[in-house]
Amino acid sequence: MTKENTFKAGDVVVLKSGSPSMTIDKFVWNSVKGEFYSDRVECVWFDKTELKKQVFQITSLELE
Repeated sequence: MTKENTFKAGDVVVLKSGSPSMTIDKFVWNSVKGEFYSDRVECVWFDKTELKKQVFQITSLELE
Protein backbone atom coordinates (compact mmCIF):
# COMPACT_ATOMS: atom_id res chain seq x y z
CA MET A 1 0.00 0.00 0.00
CA THR A 2 1.14 3.50 -0.65
CA LYS A 3 0.05 6.89 0.55
CA GLU A 4 -1.05 7.92 -2.94
CA ASN A 5 -3.62 5.17 -3.48
CA THR A 6 -4.99 4.37 -0.04
CA PHE A 7 -5.60 7.02 2.58
CA LYS A 8 -5.40 10.78 2.88
CA ALA A 9 -5.67 13.29 5.70
CA GLY A 10 -9.30 13.75 6.65
CA ASP A 11 -10.39 10.19 5.85
CA VAL A 12 -12.51 8.51 8.51
CA VAL A 13 -11.15 5.08 9.37
CA VAL A 14 -11.49 2.26 11.88
CA LEU A 15 -9.15 -0.49 12.94
CA LYS A 16 -9.81 -3.73 11.09
CA SER A 17 -10.12 -5.39 14.48
CA GLY A 18 -12.69 -2.82 15.64
CA SER A 19 -12.41 0.69 17.09
CA PRO A 20 -14.24 3.99 17.33
CA SER A 21 -14.33 6.14 14.21
CA MET A 22 -11.02 7.97 13.81
CA THR A 23 -9.88 10.72 11.47
CA ILE A 24 -6.50 10.56 9.76
CA ASP A 25 -4.75 13.74 10.83
CA LYS A 26 -1.45 13.33 9.00
CA PHE A 27 1.18 10.98 7.70
CA VAL A 28 4.07 10.57 10.14
CA TRP A 29 7.32 12.42 9.40
CA ASN A 30 10.54 10.40 9.30
CA SER A 31 13.12 12.88 10.60
CA VAL A 32 16.04 10.58 9.77
CA LYS A 33 15.18 10.32 6.05
CA GLY A 34 13.54 13.73 5.78
CA GLU A 35 10.34 12.36 4.25
CA PHE A 36 6.93 11.10 5.26
CA TYR A 37 6.44 7.44 6.07
CA SER A 38 4.10 5.95 3.47
CA ASP A 39 2.78 3.33 5.89
CA ARG A 40 2.13 5.24 9.15
CA VAL A 41 -0.56 7.75 9.96
CA GLU A 42 -1.57 9.67 13.04
CA CYS A 43 -5.27 9.33 13.81
CA VAL A 44 -7.40 11.43 16.16
CA TRP A 45 -10.73 10.64 17.86
CA PHE A 46 -12.72 11.53 20.93
CA ASP A 47 -13.22 9.31 23.97
CA LYS A 48 -16.25 11.06 25.40
CA THR A 49 -14.80 14.60 25.71
CA GLU A 50 -11.10 13.71 25.67
CA LEU A 51 -9.16 14.06 22.41
CA LYS A 52 -7.00 11.02 21.70
CA LYS A 53 -4.29 10.54 19.08
CA GLN A 54 -2.19 7.58 18.09
CA VAL A 55 0.05 6.45 15.23
CA PHE A 56 -1.14 3.38 13.30
CA GLN A 57 0.21 1.29 10.45
CA ILE A 58 -2.11 1.76 7.47
CA THR A 59 -2.31 -2.03 7.05
CA SER A 60 -4.34 -2.14 10.30
CA LEU A 61 -6.92 0.43 9.07
CA GLU A 62 -9.89 0.46 6.74
CA LEU A 63 -12.18 3.23 5.55
CA GLU A 64 -15.36 3.50 7.58
